[in-house]
Amino acid sequence: MFALTKIRSFARWVATATFTVCLASTGGQVANAGTLHNGWNYAIDSFTDGFTGNQVGGGVFEFYGMAIQEKSDRIVVALNANLPITGFANSQAANGSVGWGDLFFNFSGQNFKTASANGSLFAVRFAETNDSGAATTGVYKNVTAKSVSLTNSGFVNLAQYDNYVAAGGGTSSMADLAATDPYFEREGYATVLNEIDSGTKVGDISFLNSASLNTLGLNFNKFGASGSETFGFSFAKSSLPGDSYIANIFAECANDGIAIISQAESVPEPASALGILAFGAFGGISRLLRKKVNT
Repeated sequence: MFALTKIRSFARWVATATFTVCLASTGGQVANAGTLHNGWNYAIDSFTDGFTGNQVGGGVFEFYGMAIQEKSDRIVVALNANLPITGFANSQAANGSVGWGDLFFNFSGQNFKTASANGSLFAVRFAETNDSGAATTGVYKNVTAKSVSLTNSGFVNLAQYDNYVAAGGGTSSMADLAATDPYFEREGYATVLNEIDSGTKVGDISFLNSASLNTLGLNFNKFGASGSETFGFSFAKSSLPGDSYIANIFAECANDGIAIISQAESVPEPASALGILAFGAFGGISRLLRKKVNT
């Protein structure tokens, strides 16, 4: 409670100081996003911002949620969606299927495009069938990102994606980030950066099925996330430089995406405050406070 009071005080200080085959998206229980439950930090996406053909929500490209558990020496990531880890067969896609992009971690306090341009991202390639520039699955540092959406029958940019969702009666969301959050560029010709372009491998990953994740206390059902696919992976905690980040993932077609803000447990020291301040510009502080709710 003392730490929460300090975080709220810090937040107040910040406030005063500063056509596609792949048409699918998510919609749903945004109010449940950002909850710490049983050792997992959950980001629950909208259940009505994914298109499959003319269907809004519930199709193969619907993403429901992501959860991250930080153990003493491992990071565990879990995903719940309708899209298999092997992707969805599509003869018009670059390698014959449209699948998962790579999972990015941003510790820099910069928006995603800037962090990518500076090679400041960390990322995990976990889908062996995607079009990543990473040679193998694993954890990478000094990462720059690229867009593969147009070679996967996908959206030109997020503005186009939002328009399709709205026209179909859905509600766009990036789970812990609002659909309009400036962390991701949405207008003009900005393409969706959804896979590793370059980087240096720093670790391997271990795959986990739903049964293994359940033994670790994972429970997407608590938040109404009912995707047909639940899977995950873990990697050494030492592969990442800290515990204050925004992480995100998109489908290769930019049809749906999820962002999650890390579960911060203490007030940052002055040296690291600028990073949190920068995240505050993207709505990170308000969501950080919301994440202090335990269920």
